[in-house]
Amino acid sequence: MFPVGLHTIDGRMSPQPTPASSPPHRCVVFSVAAQALALPVEAVRRFLPLPRLDRLPTAPQPIEGVFRYQGEIVPVLRLGMLLDLPTAPAGLYTPLILITWQGRPTALLVDRVHGDVAVAPDERVPSEPGLSFNGCAMGGFPDRVTGRGGTVTLLDPRRLLSEAESRLLDAFHAAEERRLAQWQEAAP
Repeated sequence: MFPVGLHTIDGRMSPQPTPASSPPHRCVVFSVAAQALALPVEAVRRFLPLPRLDRLPTAPQPIEGVFRYQGEIVPVLRLGMLLDLPTAPAGLYTPLILITWQGRPTALLVDRVHGDVAVAPDERVPSEPGLSFNGCAMGGFPDRVTGRGGTVTLLDPRRLLSEAESRLLDAFHAAEERRLAQWQEAAP
């Protein structure tokens, strides 16, 4: 039996080569209710300034409103509310993070976008148990972007909504598409 970590080259025992280290993972860092959070950069389509939103009386409370972007209706979700964080009213300079949720554009209302950062695999740490954010936290890394220190919590964009919330958002989106289609049909 050979010791672990050794392999044979030309009949001699040598240490196994060190596997190439994984490249850093890029993340977009932002703040919601003074919490430093991040999404994988590949989950983010674009950053947008807060447009004029249509506020709908039938919208579930986490939906701040909707707007049209490149011909599609985009619901704006209050990320703080989804994560059970204190929320403040959206202001004039409130940014949106545009993502794709189940094939459709969806915007997340955040307090501030700090930028992106490369996170080496050895910098990743498990997420704090008290900061699971309804199960969508998938780890953390040292905060080098916000200037606050501490840890940035990395969120899994696929788990931002529960299955029930996802169905409600789909139903809301379909109803809004029908509603706007009726207005367009009535226009001269």
